[in-house]
Amino acid sequence: MEGWKEYLKYFIFFIILAGIALGGMQVLKASFKTTYPIMVVVSQSMVPTLGVGDFILVGQIVDFEDVVAESMPEGEIIVFLRPGSTNEYIVHRAVDKYFMNGEWQFVTKGDHNSVQDSRPVSETRVMGKVVGKIPVLGYFPLFIKTSRGFLFVAGLMALVFFADYLMPEKRLEKAGGRFPFLSLIPFAVAPIVLLLFVTMPDTHLEYEMFALGAWYVGCLIAPFAFDDDDMGMMFWLYHFVLVMIPLANDMIWWITRITPSNWWLVSGSTVPITWLLQKESPFFFEAFNKLALLLVPGCLLFLALTALKRRGVGALTMLSARLRRYLW
Repeated sequence: MEGWKEYLKYFIFFIILAGIALGGMQVLKASFKTTYPIMVVVSQSMVPTLGVGDFILVGQIVDFEDVVAESMPEGEIIVFLRPGSTNEYIVHRAVDKYFMNGEWQFVTKGDHNSVQDSRPVSETRVMGKVVGKIPVLGYFPLFIKTSRGFLFVAGLMALVFFADYLMPEKRLEKAGGRFPFLSLIPFAVAPIVLLLFVTMPDTHLEYEMFALGAWYVGCLIAPFAFDDDDMGMMFWLYHFVLVMIPLANDMIWWITRITPSNWWLVSGSTVPITWLLQKESPFFFEAFNKLALLLVPGCLLFLALTALKRRGVGALTMLSARLRRYLW
């Protein structure tokens, strides 16, 4: 009965998270006054100003006459529908503008591109301008839109949520629920690296490799550091899904140059956040296989050590008790 109470708490927690996400989107729409206030960059056309996988915040343009249209870095970055398309969104810099037939026309160019876009963009096709960005984390909603990505995340969640059945605990001592703050140090590296990307957009791969190594250290320590295994697994899961998956996807882009636009052969350079599964291309399978090589060994390490500890293996139980004394 106690186990089902725990699962009910998890279910309620996720319902609350979903409500916050939906409510937050409505708040953003009202605040930014745009149809898609938050989007994800899926191509390299704006690197390094906007990185692949970045969330971008799209605000309303009140008066198109006020849009600054100049070369990099002064020109404002706008989001618009590609001329002639109804569902391909582009995020490029306005480098020139002129008034014709009662409308402002914008000449645009990606910062990474060598030439300007072939056709000017009418103000009627401009959705808004970029007013902010969040580096790399946009990979997460893109990843779970793929069938393999969705199954990968769902499978890990199932392992953690049903750990009492899949990894039954045979230890005699009762978990105290204390939180080993020092054990967070390896897991803190990746969020710090993401913060660094705000000011250092050109140095991703080296820092990401360091963060990946620190995460492996965390996977080795965390099973023994937490007295409450459920708390430890939930902490590990959220960190992995929300931080490590985006970071690893960004590593794959820097290594292979396979962008999310290649995952689905998307022609645009940015996409709205939608939660529908989409059929992926062979390029995604290549990227996913490399991502699995980066992350799956760490997942197996953490889960295997957690399972052995829960089964009361003597040496691991003693190691866990000793490690907790140092970390608390």
